[in-house]
Amino acid sequence: MSQNKPLFSAPFVIYLAVNTMFFMGIGIQGIAIPWLLLEQSGGALSVGIMLCIRALPGIFLVGLAGNWADRYDRRRICFYMNLLQAVPMLIISYLIGQDAVGYVFVYAITLFLSVGNTFFVPAIRAYMQGMIEAPYLMKANSLHETTSQAGNIIGTGLGGILVALVNAANTLAIGAGAFLLSAVLVICMKGQQHDQHASRERPGRRNLSITVTYIRERRVLLTAILFILIPSLVVQVNNILIGAYVKDILHLGADSFSLVSIMYSAGAMLSGVLLVSAKKIGTGRKTIFAALLLLSAAQGWFGNTYHISASASAVFLVGFFVVMSRSWINTKIMEETEDVFGGRIQSVVNMMNSLMILLAGLLIGVSASVLSYQAIYLAVAGIGAAAALLSWHGFKDANQAKAQSQSVSAEFKYSNDK
Repeated sequence: MSQNKPLFSAPFVIYLAVNTMFFMGIGIQGIAIPWLLLEQSGGALSVGIMLCIRALPGIFLVGLAGNWADRYDRRRICFYMNLLQAVPMLIISYLIGQDAVGYVFVYAITLFLSVGNTFFVPAIRAYMQGMIEAPYLMKANSLHETTSQAGNIIGTGLGGILVALVNAANTLAIGAGAFLLSAVLVICMKGQQHDQHASRERPGRRNLSITVTYIRERRVLLTAILFILIPSLVVQVNNILIGAYVKDILHLGADSFSLVSIMYSAGAMLSGVLLVSAKKIGTGRKTIFAALLLLSAAQGWFGNTYHISASASAVFLVGFFVVMSRSWINTKIMEETEDVFGGRIQSVVNMMNSLMILLAGLLIGVSASVLSYQAIYLAVAGIGAAAALLSWHGFKDANQAKAQSQSVSAEFKYSNDK
């Protein structure tokens, strides 16, 4: 019990509540916006375009978002970014309800929503890294994933029901309430001291260059950042295709789309719970190899299902192994990162995720109109299996590389102070 006390403190519980409500709003968005686009344009390409637009802030604002997370109060960033999610959702709900705009305006609002996400993610993750001691990072990351998926389960469940009852536009207005509640909870979060040197820095090319050099000189950190792209690829492909797959292949409606999304979140949540409750958590290369390989198998299976029960079972396993692999890799990233770089490293991770969203949106959205959905899912499964094999070598002698990388810490502190 005493071992768990530093983890399950009141500030961390509030943090988890903030995270839950934020992802509840994301879950409602994830049902309402794609379904709105599918209703207006009728194809997966429109969802792919939306994801491409959503990726842009994460690519072009990476330096600013990371620097702000290390420069300013991370709570304030989380508070304002929750508002930046809620207000556009209210605006688009009203305008679409009045038949004042079409799907092109949905793309424009998506850009604002993405800006909020781009700044929120590195700030909230860096906040957690500054709060949690190193021995508890794995369990804290697992709880972060668990509450994220719990919020998604609630959000996607409500999203599917509300879309069926009150239409997609009104669902967005209701979903804005989750972000507003998250913003209120942020006020209750405990303050943290931020790096005084980072406060004096201007977020420019030099700052980004220092961050890139910091990553390049730490092999384990670089490896972890690269391999976290695999679960990201799986998530983004499913974001584009699952709604269309349910609609075009299974010939079902938004309620089934919601069910499949809930099953994904349920699998992800179960994975997080098991990681938190495990007495001894494996963090070696065998763990990540197995998680990536099984994730690839589950993804390939989902792309070849033709009944809702099989699809729900397959996507449950996809969610389970996405969180299993992502929790391990995120923990490795935090273990290899000093707190003064926490926001900037998480922003780089977010940028890599945005690049994956852009790539998936361009390739998958277009390919879906040319190739079969099944072929795309099998291709992604093959990429994941190849990555699993590469990870066996990529994380070899990780502990030795970590010890070597620690010798450069003083050099970067000196570089920052010049």
